[in-house]
Amino acid sequence: MARKVFISVLGTGFYEPCSYKKGSFTSSETRFIQQATLEYLKVNNNWTTKNSEGEVVDRIIILLTNGAKNTNWDKGITERLNRKGQKETYIGLEQELQNMNLPCPVETITIPDGKDEDEMWTIFNAVYENLRHDDELYFDLTHSYRYLPMLVLVLGNYAKFLKGVKVKHISYGNYEARDINTNTAPLMDILPLSMLQDWTFAAADLIQNGNIQRLQELKEQNALTPFLREKGKKNMSRRMVDEPLTNYIDALNEFLRDMKLCRGRNILEGNTINHIGDTHEQVTNICDNVIAPLPPIIDKIQASLNRFENTDEWDHPQSLINGYEAARWCYEHQLYQQAITILDENITTHFCKYLGTNEFNYDHRSASNAFLRHGEYKEEDWEKIPADVREKARLAFLSQKVRGMISQMKIYANWIHNKRNSYNHASMTNSKTFTNEDAEELGNKIQQIIKQVKWGA
Repeated sequence: MARKVFISVLGTGFYEPCSYKKGSFTSSETRFIQQATLEYLKVNNNWTTKNSEGEVVDRIIILLTNGAKNTNWDKGITERLNRKGQKETYIGLEQELQNMNLPCPVETITIPDGKDEDEMWTIFNAVYENLRHDDELYFDLTHSYRYLPMLVLVLGNYAKFLKGVKVKHISYGNYEARDINTNTAPLMDILPLSMLQDWTFAAADLIQNGNIQRLQELKEQNALTPFLREKGKKNMSRRMVDEPLTNYIDALNEFLRDMKLCRGRNILEGNTINHIGDTHEQVTNICDNVIAPLPPIIDKIQASLNRFENTDEWDHPQSLINGYEAARWCYEHQLYQQAITILDENITTHFCKYLGTNEFNYDHRSASNAFLRHGEYKEEDWEKIPADVREKARLAFLSQKVRGMISQMKIYANWIHNKRNSYNHASMTNSKTFTNEDAEELGNKIQQIIKQVKWGA
């Protein structure tokens, strides 16, 4: 099991006693937010993860400057001068934690005051070196002076990448906002700030790289939970929130599979795009009431797919445009093999529609491709087309509309077909290697074809 690790910075201030409250939880009255937070995390009940030797490996780590050690930590502390300059009974945090009979070890790490960049990195490394792979991290930032809150957020992402840790909790005890009548202060959950970074990075990875893995991981971790507002919790179950987003991410994944696996018919029909649109609407409706920071991120994902449309029918004019846009999407995401394959096949499908032949029949496609690339026909090509379609195709082939398409498309068709063969045969035939310049030229040709896609598609 993953090790649970609580990390908090202890300051030097004179802390007044109060209770900390979050939801239905209210802590014991204490001077130290660390005690209140550990009560909230139910450390006494849950922090007993053991290794193979039966030793408890969960940890409570307190970061101490020398000043904090002398004023707020040591067992020997029994009194301090309060803010009025009067002596007051004052028990250090070390003793208070001992009195809690915690089930896991408490460790201290001495850190510098953090007065310059060298000391900043010393603090960073001191924390990082005490983390293990797959740790679950629980941060208290209440006394994280100066830049330490930002350091913790950056450190969390750094350790997620290098050590596979999970940030499970980040909180702040807001003593300044306490209710004077009840002497209770809010225990604020600021984990959503970290989680929002995760959602942002995951969305950017999808839009820029066509990689949905991060979004899928967030879905599997039920990572929406930290975004739930109180009013949402009262009216909606977690399932009602998680299910629409799960459906949306699954639909996005199916779209990516269509692209990477060259599922031409799915792309042209646009059913997957239609499903994404439906699930996007459901997600944004939920987010309006529950997950305030997330809708703009989801809308950004959706905007990246605006080039595609649902056609609902194979013969809809938009279907061919979806095919050309799919080639462009693949090219932009450096999926060159998929881009040139989809482009080549979409041109053939386009010409089949002009001739009135069956775009799903191999012989029809082969004949249509030969007509297009060579700009002429041979009797053996026509014989591949059944007699009941042949005469209609002959007439279409002789029409000004089809001849015009051939004139425009043969500029691209032979180059694309030959380069596709070079790519798909890994340049191991007599064809030339697919070069960097060829990849760039592929992008140019896709753009040019899309500009001319109003041939009547």
